Amino acid sequence: MCVPSDSASLQESAGSGAEWTVLVVDDDPDMTAVADAYLERLDGVSVRTSSDPDAALARLSEVDCVVSDYEMPGMDGFALLDAVRSSRPALPFVVFTGSLDERVAERARDRGARYVEKGPMGGGFDRLASEIERLRED
Repeated sequence: MCVPSDSASLQESAGSGAEWTVLVVDDDPDMTAVADAYLERLDGVSVRTSSDPDAALARLSEVDCVVSDYEMPGMDGFALLDAVRSSRPALPFVVFTGSLDERVAERARDRGARYVEKGPMGGGFDRLASEIERLRED
């Protein structure tokens, strides 16, 4: 797996004319790399990753869905969600986090976002891929 060398960089995966673009935002480049690998396996999906929420906001016009970690320095996932909602209110948004606090899940749902736990052993990435497939069908 390729890990971005510049933690604030925005990377685009090599996709072949994908119909749906997902932006994964997480301050941990290993997590973005794994999410990229899982989601790229879905038919018709291309993935962009960002370790910087501010840089991610500049790319919203290019994506069909945002997947964001909750706990990030500078701007947490809910601040990012609020910023996304102010410019693209209908853009699908998934809070993808290791936080097991049910209040985080409730906050996500209350704001019209989906919530997926990262969980141990990669199970969260399978759930994330399933959630992305459901969002594409909606």
